[in-house]
Amino acid sequence: MTEQSPPDFVLVSIITINTCMIIMELTEAKEESLTLEKLPYKTGDLAPVLSKDNVEYHYNVLSKGYVDRYNKGEGDPKFNYGGAKLHNLWWSQLKAPAGSNSPKGSILELINDKFGDYKNFQEELVKTATGIMGSGWVYLSRKGELKTTPNQSYKTDILMPIDMWEHSFSDYTKEGKNAKKKYLLNSMKIINWEVINNRLQ
Repeated sequence: MTEQSPPDFVLVSIITINTCMIIMELTEAKEESLTLEKLPYKTGDLAPVLSKDNVEYHYNVLSKGYVDRYNKGEGDPKFNYGGAKLHNLWWSQLKAPAGSNSPKGSILELINDKFGDYKNFQEELVKTATGIMGSGWVYLSRKGELKTTPNQSYKTDILMPIDMWEHSFSDYTKEGKNAKKKYLLNSMKIINWEVINNRLQ
């Protein structure tokens, strides 16, 4: 019994399916165009926690650089994508310092459930963040876990990231010892907990 070739319509169907799969793969491989979100405050509003000079350089030069390079296809796309996404989360969750600025609502419930109370959370935050070797971020996950991520590696479970690259706490390095700890604890004074609660929804 001789082997027969598949009918032409079967071959056309196979070619069409393969072509569609290739197109889908190429489409999925290309991420969306990114933008640098506008600051919901003036660059000097975060002082004295973060100086105006620090914010302007960090936002206008470094953060913008990740977005621009990603959109232009320059450098490592994963690195630039992560840098853009992380910085948009970072800048949008800050506000001018005012009062004790303790967490409220759902985020407080999450913190109390996972760490006992807000004080313990801050202590664990410092411990986790200061353990980072080199550059990276510390973050509270949506499940209430404190984690770190190296360089500009973006993770989908990030709820509240804190930048631990040296330029972020440059206002504190001139004070010498415990620069990271001071930076972390002072950063809690400018966290907009309402934004964090909205992310939890």
